[in-house]
Amino acid sequence: MRKSLWAVAICLAVFAFAGNSFAGNYWDNWTKGKAQGPMPDCGVNVLPLGGDQILQDTVDIYCGVKPGSYKSWINPKVMKIYKRKGKHYPDGKTGVLVFKTIGVVFTTDHKDGKPVYDVLTIADEKSVASSEPGHPLNPNTCKVCHETHGGTCKGFVCGNRML
Repeated sequence: MRKSLWAVAICLAVFAFAGNSFAGNYWDNWTKGKAQGPMPDCGVNVLPLGGDQILQDTVDIYCGVKPGSYKSWINPKVMKIYKRKGKHYPDGKTGVLVFKTIGVVFTTDHKDGKPVYDVLTIADEKSVASSEPGHPLNPNTCKVCHETHGGTCKGFVCGNRML
């Protein structure tokens, strides 16, 4: 009886380890970006607190979905372009903004020199993007914001590049 309990315990440990070490998201081994922290509550003015206009606009847009804290990740294959605030990215996955509290990740990919935005679940990387105009999880909302913050968003990727 004791041997069979040990065998079950070892099997469970092996499955747990395998699940944790092999399962993961495509961005897990990317370079951690500078953008991270708690998302302020609705109505908070971040400008006097040292925030910039893109952070203020982000707070105003996303506070309705209460995304919680966030972390960013940049594909190491594009890191040189990202750091020099380049505008031309190769086709492929570029960067992500992960919101664990609500279980989603905002993604930026590039295709034919243009950004492709999406909202995926962290659990299975399936799109949960909204088609409702102006909705915080609508990729066009991302596009409009990224295009109107030219000082911060270069190549349609936003954020502080000082990594």
